[in-house]
Amino acid sequence: MPIHPFIEVFQAGAELLDAQVSHADLDDAIAQLAAWMDLAVTRLSEDDLAVLNGIGATLYREGLRKRQ
Repeated sequence: MPIHPFIEVFQAGAELLDAQVSHADLDDAIAQLAAWMDLAVTRLSEDDLAVLNGIGATLYREGLRKRQ
């Protein structure tokens, strides 16, 4: 089964972060997502917000698991 094109973009982005020796972590990703959502909230549909909230919740949960 082929990989979804956006997953390939995520993979390439992760490889770039590694090459840059980036220290960005889940907390950074959560903060960036929350800040972007705050700026874009008036342009997002209810469905968009539901999907993005689900992504944020998953990232937050995984961050909590890593801290425990």
